[in-house]
Amino acid sequence: MDGKPTGISLGEGVRRASPARRMASRSDETQVINLTADHEPQQNYSEAENVPFRFQLASEDSSSLPPVNFTSAGPVHHKKKPQASWIHAGGHTVTAVVGVGVLALPYTFSYLTWAGGLILLALSMAISLYTSYLLAALHQEESGTRRDTYIELAKAILGERAGFWAVGPVQWTVMLGLCVTYMVTAGQSLQAAHRPDCSGHVYSGPGGEATHEECSSSLTWWIVAFSFVQLGLSQLKDFHSIWWISIVGAIMSACYSTIAFATSTAEYDGSASYARRSGDGADFIFEVFNSLGTIMFAFGGHAVLLEIEATLATPPAPVVSMMKGLYLAYIVIFFAYFAVGIAGYAAFGNGVDADVLLTVTRPQWLIRIANVMVVVHVGASWQVFAQPVFEAIEAGIARRKPAWTGHIPKFRWAWRGAYVVLTAALAISIPFFQALMGLVGALGFTPMTFVLPPILWQKAKGSSVPAWQRWLHIIIAVASFLAGTLAVVGSLRNIIVKVGSYHYGG
Repeated sequence: MDGKPTGISLGEGVRRASPARRMASRSDETQVINLTADHEPQQNYSEAENVPFRFQLASEDSSSLPPVNFTSAGPVHHKKKPQASWIHAGGHTVTAVVGVGVLALPYTFSYLTWAGGLILLALSMAISLYTSYLLAALHQEESGTRRDTYIELAKAILGERAGFWAVGPVQWTVMLGLCVTYMVTAGQSLQAAHRPDCSGHVYSGPGGEATHEECSSSLTWWIVAFSFVQLGLSQLKDFHSIWWISIVGAIMSACYSTIAFATSTAEYDGSASYARRSGDGADFIFEVFNSLGTIMFAFGGHAVLLEIEATLATPPAPVVSMMKGLYLAYIVIFFAYFAVGIAGYAAFGNGVDADVLLTVTRPQWLIRIANVMVVVHVGASWQVFAQPVFEAIEAGIARRKPAWTGHIPKFRWAWRGAYVVLTAALAISIPFFQALMGLVGALGFTPMTFVLPPILWQKAKGSSVPAWQRWLHIIIAVASFLAGTLAVVGSLRNIIVKVGSYHYGG
């Protein structure tokens, strides 16, 4: 690829947006997402209609609530003229993509086998990079109009109503699902840091000297403890001013990924078994299906790709800088994912836990530090994905009951506290890290990363798309949809089975 997209102008004219819609490049390379600014009417991709756009998520009505524009690293706050470089874009993409999903890759290999795991991970990475290009190339029209959010792009191409329903529900699924998953992740990481003998055995049987019931009870209370921290943080007005959250997320994920690779490599002694994991045929097949969703969970950066591209200065055209940043990011992602996946599975084989850090046993002090890093990372990420929900609720109240606007700060604790309690209750009810990741990956990231980009490209470009590319897009969209469907089935079945045998301790 020479950096110029097929069928799209690289003209440098860029629509000047309001200051709240653009992000200035900062020396600390942070990223934040705008959740509340009004959007100016823009020219549609379709010549048949002109649709005005506003930030929204919860309703088809374009005057409704703001949409969710987010990243696993931090909120994106656009202000002033776009000034970021391709290096910023690469850093933000790494932060948005690399997260706790990397710790589950060795476990997926134990069901997909060496060949299946490596091939599927490589294929998913290649398709993810390609669909990133499709979104990046659609960001700016030939007229210079820039589409700065996923839902905005979908509405421009598919129309107001269809665009909302194609993206809005998926974004809500991602937010709620990730908040629950992060509750579970934090709980089991805190438990592992405090009681390593419970690691990986919270529902499958005794762990060391701890009984099945004791480990389950311990996990419940660690989730509760984490929820109290989130209850306090949720009372903050917003995260727009906490610019360092992106740096914290990037550092934590880089550190615990490096520790997972290094400790797994150190424990390799050639004795691990790579035979098929135990369990009847049905259990094995559904775990394979669930593993498909876990792989997809690892590629969730598309949810914020357009927000990142919106921060890029021109010239050159945004797609040129974005692709340079993506190439840089995917080099880092390639080494991180394959290093942890290969080292973890090589060291532990079919005995690896859903979170590889729960399998590593030495040095114990370093593993405890790594688990604390995971907690810090998901603690910040939980707020990132919860704050859009809070803002959507408060924007809805202000729109529907203007007289109540002045009272919103007084009662903010009520609905924010209720959301914390809801996600904590769901996490305690279904504390299954791997199954939750597979479900969120299938329902949320599969559409946004693998299915929608080819569809949007075909719709936007129409008959100008070459036949070979049209068939490639059909294959990607259909195959990804089928894989996502199987992953939903496998994840739901695993959750139901595990709930039936899990001890809900007090």
